[in-house]
Amino acid sequence: MSGLLKEFLNYADQERLVINYIQVRKQGEILEEYQRLQSKTRLNTWSASKSFVSAAAGIAIGEGLLDLQEKVYLSFEEYLPEHPDENLFHITVRDMLTMTSGLESPLFFADDAQRYATEDWIEFFFQQKFLYKPGSRFLYSNFNTYMVSCLIEKRAGQNLLEYLRNRLFKPLGILSPDWTFCPKGHVHAANGLYLTIDEMANFGEMLLNGGKYGNKQVVPADYVKEATTNRLDLSEPENGYGYQFWINPDHISYRADGKFGQYVIVLPQKEAVVAVQSLESRDVFSAVWEQIVSKL
Repeated sequence: MSGLLKEFLNYADQERLVINYIQVRKQGEILEEYQRLQSKTRLNTWSASKSFVSAAAGIAIGEGLLDLQEKVYLSFEEYLPEHPDENLFHITVRDMLTMTSGLESPLFFADDAQRYATEDWIEFFFQQKFLYKPGSRFLYSNFNTYMVSCLIEKRAGQNLLEYLRNRLFKPLGILSPDWTFCPKGHVHAANGLYLTIDEMANFGEMLLNGGKYGNKQVVPADYVKEATTNRLDLSEPENGYGYQFWINPDHISYRADGKFGQYVIVLPQKEAVVAVQSLESRDVFSAVWEQIVSKL
């Protein structure tokens, strides 16, 4: 193993970190890669899925199906409770994408017991308390992402997986994509997208090129720029947050970030992408940032 990955992999070995795959691309070429498993298999990207939902929102906006400033409740009035919080009426698509919908609590996540006991997730969302003015408080919640997906589904007349099949997945070389569904048949959205390391890196390369992959403009360039820039004037998160993208410590680059160490790190100034798939509850990103990204 050459120098770029050697230090990180030595560290991972010493700390007994479970790293399944790493791929480093620079200027569109694979610079280095590592795989622990014999073949490149699709693994759950966990919350890195959220960044794909953001890309879907950008495509839908470009097609006139969605607007960042539209009020979300207007498309789901049949789910409104008898006495809704006033803040609910002011939540926009932008608030959902920036995790500032005003929810009192984050609700359940992918592996919480309540997920398996709740049948209608849309109804569950609208039954919650929205104690804060939308846009005023960052609170990371899978439901913000899920509801954006359901809104696109309503407008497009097909679930998010089908909507993206020819618009995003096929252009990126992601054929027969796998994404889990909720009990009502809506795409899980915030989690559950299964990809290979190559497919994750293709997504990063598309973002690096301003939404273009090969000769095709997959996601509108202006949306990519807006979505991957810090959109919050808040103290949290520390380095910033865009539209379902985390801003990196340099405050310039950004990443899709999933549980157990799933990353698509996009580095515009270095013309590079670093994709990682791991199975680790400890912090992997800091080591990747210090021992791989800093050397590019």
